[in-house]
Amino acid sequence: MGSRNRIMVFSATVLYLFLHFPSRTEAGAELVGEVCQYSRHYQSCVQTLTSHPQTFSAPNGKAIAEKALELARKESVHTSDFFTGSAHKNPGSKPVLQKCASSFKQAVQFLNLSGLEGGTASLDVHYALDLAEYCRDALSSGRVQIDSATARVQKWTAVYDAAQATVVFLEN
Repeated sequence: MGSRNRIMVFSATVLYLFLHFPSRTEAGAELVGEVCQYSRHYQSCVQTLTSHPQTFSAPNGKAIAEKALELARKESVHTSDFFTGSAHKNPGSKPVLQKCASSFKQAVQFLNLSGLEGGTASLDVHYALDLAEYCRDALSSGRVQIDSATARVQKWTAVYDAAQATVVFLEN
């Protein structure tokens, strides 16, 4: 076989493989879709997971869960830092804002897969949501109305919801 024929055979083989095997992107989109079926807010879950390349390109459910939980931990730290900064800027609301900062700081410890083997991972992760609810309640009862605080909690909730969906996906 001449070199020209080898190139043609090689090219045809590569083209065949390219057309007949799903790309990593297609596989990632399919996995994200399956995971987000367990979310309370499907579209938000898909948007959260696909907007982060590390999560979107994860090869399996456990890897996507680890990445999503990592995102949720980072978001918890950012949210805690936000409330700490807000407490300094709003002295009249400082006690409530400090409670929120503390709640999100504590939430980090629950955003992991350590309970996966014992079947308690989704319960563990749910404790983080309880802490966010505690913050919402504190803001409401303290009559703290800071639009950016509400938006920050909503952003955290969207990331949390996607992470929670990945854990429930793994447990099922």
